[in-house]
Amino acid sequence: MNKFFPFLKNVLRRPLSLLTLLAALGVLAYAVRQILSGEPYIAALNYIDGTTLVMLALLALIGTASLWPASDLQAVATILVAGLSFIFTYEALFKWSFYLAPFRMAMPPDEFRAFVIQVGTALTVLAGFADGRLALKPVSWALAGVFAAGWVVWLLAGFPQLSGQVILTPPVVPLAFSHAAVYTINRGTKFVLFLVFLSFFPGLRQRKAG
Repeated sequence: MNKFFPFLKNVLRRPLSLLTLLAALGVLAYAVRQILSGEPYIAALNYIDGTTLVMLALLALIGTASLWPASDLQAVATILVAGLSFIFTYEALFKWSFYLAPFRMAMPPDEFRAFVIQVGTALTVLAGFADGRLALKPVSWALAGVFAAGWVVWLLAGFPQLSGQVILTPPVVPLAFSHAAVYTINRGTKFVLFLVFLSFFPGLRQRKAG
């Protein structure tokens, strides 16, 4: 009890972090329930995959814990930037891969506008590096290499999609992917990118040592 009250007082002094933790736990519980119920795609959110919500929730939970020494606003702002950058980095790469611009075809104006917004939002993660809250580590580069390798394999196979396994580009390597395999590649690449962004945060052991 002697340790509990100072801890509680410290938590209550960080209302934004507390709200972030509660929201992340709520999103995590909701997404897991949807996945376990056999409805992984969330209709209310334009059929976003529930695993994406799980990744965002974990990013917020682990980020909040690792950034506890920072101010309340600094921690939450960094988490928001990292989460948005993670989502839009994947979306920008996905959109570019449809067109492989400028090598295959130019994007239509509306798609190009969305692409520019996605790239701009993805680059906001630089703010976290600029103020020293986020940092590149050797594991970040290693994970980025795994992500890039998986994406290249996907492109070489013609960038097949979940909806009818559409081959958007002529496959360079004749790989036949089942629907389950395409889903695994799609989710697998996103999960590795999630790990890349997670690696940007200070380690918990490092935080305690500091």
